[in-house]
Amino acid sequence: MEAMGTIFKNIWLADDDLDDCEVFEDVIKQILPTASVTILPNGEELMKLLTPAKSPDILFLDINMPLKDGLSCLVEIRAQRYFSKLPIVVFSSANQSKMVDQSYDYGANLYYSKPASFVQLIAGMSQLFQMNWDDPFTITANHYVNNKFLSFSPSTF
Repeated sequence: MEAMGTIFKNIWLADDDLDDCEVFEDVIKQILPTASVTILPNGEELMKLLTPAKSPDILFLDINMPLKDGLSCLVEIRAQRYFSKLPIVVFSSANQSKMVDQSYDYGANLYYSKPASFVQLIAGMSQLFQMNWDDPFTITANHYVNNKFLSFSPSTF
């Protein structure tokens, strides 16, 4: 699947929930069968692996992880100029408006609340990968409405 010019071959997910990781990987394999998926169990492992020589095409980042949480990783990643344009999607079950705002404030391009079902996740991820990721900051701007950040809410079919 091509997302308006951007081809995702290398997708990373930092998340400590093994079931969520397995479902995520299954969904990616269905909608982007040639993509490589790297699963990292916590933020500390993510930060060890992430270097200018080794980075994903897009990063999905859970907030609540052991050792180093997603928001700390987000701040650290965005502090490095090399990663300023790395598309980062906060992918979390935490959906409080404070978390959403903090995620965007710290540099997330999109906040996606984990959906309740596999079918919803396939639909949402399909829509997410069809966005224009060549300009991730436009995606962020499109989720700032009435002076408030919004989480990504896929349209239903």
